Amino acid sequence: MRKKMTLTALLLLSAVMVTPASANWFSRPDLGVQLNVGSAPNPTPNDLRALYSNYPGTRYSEADVLRSMIGKVVYGENGEELGYIAGVDERARLASLRLPTGTSVTIETAMLMNETRRVIAPTLSRDDVMAMARAQTG
Repeated sequence: MRKKMTLTALLLLSAVMVTPASANWFSRPDLGVQLNVGSAPNPTPNDLRALYSNYPGTRYSEADVLRSMIGKVVYGENGEELGYIAGVDERARLASLRLPTGTSVTIETAMLMNETRRVIAPTLSRDDVMAMARAQTG
C-alpha cells in the first residue's frame, strides 16, 4: 500500500514539475507570436543571433555582435578555412573577409554566423569565395 502511494505521488510530482521548453519559437506571448507549428516561418540567422547571442542578463546590440567578428577566422560550408574578418561596416551590414592570398572580399553579414571563437559561413565554399574575389577585384 505504501509503495503504491509513493509511486503515485512520485508520478504526480513528476507530471507537475515538467514544463514546456522556454525556447519555443512558435509560441512567444511576450512578443505577440502565436503560430501553429506547420504555418510558422523558419527563423532567420539574424533572428537566432538576436535570441542566442547574449549571455543571461546582458543584451548586445547588433553593432556589438558585428564588431565582435573582427579578427575571427571564417570557416566555410565544408569546414575549410576561408580567411579572417578584417573589418565590418555596421550600417551596411557588410564584412571584409581577408583571404589567405591577401585579397579582400566583401560579404553580407547575414551570410555569417558569429560564434565565440570563430565565424562560420555555412553557405560558402572556397570556390564561391574565390569566384567572389574575381568578380569584385576584376
